Amino acid sequence: MAGNVAAMAAQAWFSLDQVDVAPGSTVVLQMTVVNLADSTDAFVLTPSGLAAAWTTIEPATLTLFGGTQQVVAVEVRPPMLPSTTAGPTLLAVRIVPHSDPDDVRGAETTIVIGASHSRRLDVLQPAQRGRHGATFEMMLENRGNTPASCRLRVIDPSGRVEGEFDPPAAGVEPGASTLIRLKLRTKGLQWERRARTLPFRIDADQTGSPTATAEATFVQVPMVPERLIGRLVATAAVLAVIAACWFTIVKPAIRDAADDAVAQAQPASGSTIAIGPDDTGPTDDAVASTLAPIDNTGQPTAIPFAPLAAQGETVEQRYAVPAGQVLRVTDLIVQNPNADQGTLTIQRNEVVLFTYRLDNIFSDVGVPLVTPIEFLTGQDLVVVVTCVGVGDQTVGSCAPKVTASGVLITG
Repeated sequence: MAGNVAAMAAQAWFSLDQVDVAPGSTVVLQMTVVNLADSTDAFVLTPSGLAAAWTTIEPATLTLFGGTQQVVAVEVRPPMLPSTTAGPTLLAVRIVPHSDPDDVRGAETTIVIGASHSRRLDVLQPAQRGRHGATFEMMLENRGNTPASCRLRVIDPSGRVEGEFDPPAAGVEPGASTLIRLKLRTKGLQWERRARTLPFRIDADQTGSPTATAEATFVQVPMVPERLIGRLVATAAVLAVIAACWFTIVKPAIRDAADDAVAQAQPASGSTIAIGPDDTGPTDDAVASTLAPIDNTGQPTAIPFAPLAAQGETVEQRYAVPAGQVLRVTDLIVQNPNADQGTLTIQRNEVVLFTYRLDNIFSDVGVPLVTPIEFLTGQDLVVVVTCVGVGDQTVGSCAPKVTASGVLITG
């Protein structure tokens, strides 16, 4: 028998020398305790060793007549945590008699903790814009109890994007995370007037463990700016209106004023006026002014928000528009990867623009804006999260994400 200890006061042993248990599951072992004395005595049973924090004993106190024995249940439940190391671990139980507390006895056995494979991949900027490509950053987190060695791949069923990872393969210790960059590029240019949305997937593969997956989107802007033709048409229309006003209103008014001035300057009857060689009368030509189109081009930008709010807490994150610039937000993407509960609002300073219930968000929620939302210098883009319920207890807080895409324009 495992851990069989002979003593004058008590003796104890487990029914099995070794038992396998997976993290997050429960195993119940049988342990026999014998009172070797001739008189009745009480015994306190206490788990010890590395597995003590995961172990409960029922009953934890025994009263045995002399020469009798009793079987107790020892329940072991290793938690699903990276700190729960895979492999053999000693489980010991201390037996302390009431009659002589210094005469401590015990029993031991070995539990073999199984391996757990849990990886998580989070893209920090899940949506980006560009003409030829963009650089995406992501975090690979190892939530299992064994080292991770994952190779990264871009999965694009349309075949329109490809990329290179830095590093191409990542090793992560249990409970740790690492930053990975993807340099994404398109296989063609967008000549149509509208932007093209290219969703793709990133996989982190390791043989023998589940694949960690994350979704991302690249918005390929056209080679010719989307609003260029509209601006040209608007400019032509303005110039046409100005020309029509000139020929129908301004020029006739100038001619009439000139005729009136000449009529008023005519000499009285019988008098003459000498006109020198350098004197000239009014002309019909004038300088026409044009109205320049408003410049609506700028630097494409994506602003990520990742507030962390404990249960019952309200947290806000702000983005301040740089001095001398205007932010025009054209797309919003809201994510709730952990199925948290609560509310999320998007504001301009203290003015609420959008309100979301987190428990209604089961996947990415995209909000393309027909009319961009402008934020001027001195105005903040604010994301406020109120956490009511945490969906993933291993994270310990509500962790929704918001990505605001648009352009920064020099004002």
